Parts: sequence; C-alpha cells; structure tokens
Amino acid sequence: MNCPTCSHEVEPGGDLCPNCGQALCPECGAAIDENATACMNCGIEFDLLCPRCEGVVTMHDEVCPSCGLRFVFPCPHCGVEVNIGDDSCPACGGDICPECGAALEPDDPSCPECGAVFGFVCPKCAAAVAPEDTACPNCGAVLEELEMDATLPAPAAVVSVALADGTGVAVQDFAPLRSMPCPRCGSELFVEDGMCPMCAQIICPRCGTAVADDAQSCPACQLPLVFSCPGCGFELMAATGVCPDCGRSFMRVCPRCGERLFGAAQRCGNCGRELHLEGRLVADFVDVAGVLAMTVCPACKTKYPRREGVCPGCQARICSQCGLMIDHAEEACPRCGAAVAPLPTFACPACGGAVGAGSGECPHCAAPLCPQCGGVVSEDATECFRCGAQIGLYCPECGREVGEDDEACPYCGIAFEMDL
Repeated sequence: MNCPTCSHEVEPGGDLCPNCGQALCPECGAAIDENATACMNCGIEFDLLCPRCEGVVTMHDEVCPSCGLRFVFPCPHCGVEVNIGDDSCPACGGDICPECGAALEPDDPSCPECGAVFGFVCPKCAAAVAPEDTACPNCGAVLEELEMDATLPAPAAVVSVALADGTGVAVQDFAPLRSMPCPRCGSELFVEDGMCPMCAQIICPRCGTAVADDAQSCPACQLPLVFSCPGCGFELMAATGVCPDCGRSFMRVCPRCGERLFGAAQRCGNCGRELHLEGRLVADFVDVAGVLAMTVCPACKTKYPRREGVCPGCQARICSQCGLMIDHAEEACPRCGAAVAPLPTFACPACGGAVGAGSGECPHCAAPLCPQCGGVVSEDATECFRCGAQIGLYCPECGREVGEDDEACPYCGIAFEMDL
C-alpha cells in the first residue's frame, strides 16, 4: 500500500510511513493521528501501550496496571495536572522529570527520584552523552571542540575502507559536521544541512554563506542551491537527503574518496565513482517520553536505542545519524559520512569462522550460505530449504540484485567475471 500523505510505498500492516513519519491504520492504511485510539476510516480500535513496559492500557487509565507507571500526576511545583512525557509544567513552567514527574532544577542532568538521565545529547547524531564525555561514544564527535569553537570543523580522521570491488582506499571521515551560529537568529546550525532549523534561514551547505530564500546559487562559491529530483522532478534543496515526493535517497559523501556531495550527485566529481542509492530504506527516529532516542527499523519495524546502530530484530545496520540502511561493504554512511556499527557476525556452520551477517559465502572456507538464516546451501540454490529465503545474485559494486544472464550490472554498469 502507499502512504496517503506522501505516496511512499508502505508494507501491508505497517503503522508508520518510513518516509514522512505519518501514523497509519495497519488495517486499511488510512492516515490517523499518532494518539488515535480508533481508525475513523474503517473503525478498527487500537491498543494503547505503556511507554515503560509496553503493556496494554486504556485511554482512561491513569496508572499502568502492569508496572504501576503513572500517566497523569500533579505538578510538584504548583499542583496543576500534567502528563507523563512533559518536561515542564504548562501552568507554572517548572521543570519536571518526564519519566516520573519529580521536580527538577534547570541544570539537573538526571532525575534525583527515578535516576532518568536526560538533557545531554550529541549535537551531531543526537545520541545520549554523559556530562563528562569529551567525545560522543556513538559517532566520535569531539564535544569540547564543538563548544569552544563551533565555527571550525574537527580535523578529519583518515580511515581505511574496503570497497565491494576488493580495493582498499583511505577516505576522510568528516565527523563532526561544521556548525555555526545562524546569521539571522543566532541559533546553532549545521552548515551541511543548508538551513537553520529555528528560523529557516537558507545557508549554502558548502561554504556557509547566508543566501536569500529565492536564490538559485550561492553568490560566494557558485554552488547550485536547488535541483530537480531525477526520480520525479520535485524541486529540492542542494543538501536534501531524501525526496519527500518519491522517497529517492541521495548520497552526501562519496564512499570512495570522502568528497562532500550536493544536489542529485549521480557521479562523484572528484573520483568519478557512480553513486546509486535508489531503493535504499530510511529509518524513522522517535523519542520515548521525550528522553530516549529510538530508531524504528524500516525493514522489520523493530524499535531499539538509536545509538546501537544495528537492529536486534533483523540485524540490519542503520546509520544512527541520518537513518539510511547500510550495505554490507560500507564502513561509513554514504549519505552523511558518519561512522557506522560494525557488521554483525555469526559462526560459519561448516568451519566455525566468523561470517558477516547477510553474507552469501564464508570468507574462510568458501561454503555457500543463505544470507537470511546463515545455513549452508548448494552452490546453485535459488531458495534456502531451511527458511525459504530467495537466494539471488548481487552486483559486487553497488550491491543490487542482478540476473543470471547479465554480463554487466544494469544499475552501475560494472562488467562481471564470467563465473559470476
């Protein structure tokens, strides 16, 4: 089915559009309010879940019958009724813990009553960080450097990346993104985002120059600031990562040479690498009780802490900064450049060696494996007899499925070896 808000394809039974975040009825696919208890289109009623234990509750419950969590309680400052998840009282403005409702001081890093930790997140990837951290444990952003001089990027680290074609190259990891005060409102913004999130001031994502809303190119560096989506023709800003009309994703960092990319970027202007992100899934990020950042896996809909980077349900790797699903051969996100979690491994059933999740062959004994369940299969198998997964042939360069008779990849053009 398709999302009624953005027309993006949604799996049958999905309750959230992976493209625009619209809440959907899992029965009929109609758009609904995220707090709705019933679908206005088909009439089906939904279960409400406790944010702590995920037990079923009713809209009239003020306390979870399973774990005792209170959903409504008096403000500890003035006594006015507030709801769980509120971090301040709507009447007196006093700070309260969104987990338990206890009174807080403005600078409290944790709740003295329930121990909930909040208030400190990485400005690059939004992962939780401790007050004493000097670098983000998730993406490596240097926190002290961002606070002392927000206009200067941290020195780029050189890392070695193994590409799908077997070559190894040194690329630049551009973390953290450059930040600067907005010239209009003074709020901190990331240059590569191309816009201030507070006042919508347009910024050149390459050089940081403030430009007029209707500017077609940067007056300082001449970068085109708008482009047409090659998939649907929708007009987009130069730094846009996903087209809201057709869902097409765009690379923002070349995985081969580390060059920053803007616009449609179908080929890297620095090293010439063909760039393909068609069909890539993108995860949604949600907050639990306004505190814990969670990732909603676009493949299996499992929710897990954003900083972990690997879905515990289907083992998919997802960039914790921008939400892009990561291919097996990538050690950095091809869209935003952030470092990604290492590929999960399992023991080869034939030799016991470590094999990357989703691999179709053991790198130690060359045993053909099912990429879904990891079991040994015959070399010419098209379906796994254990789990029923369809086994296909994939391009070693771009990772997309190809046909048995293809002599070259129909997507990126790389020529195959005769024994592919």
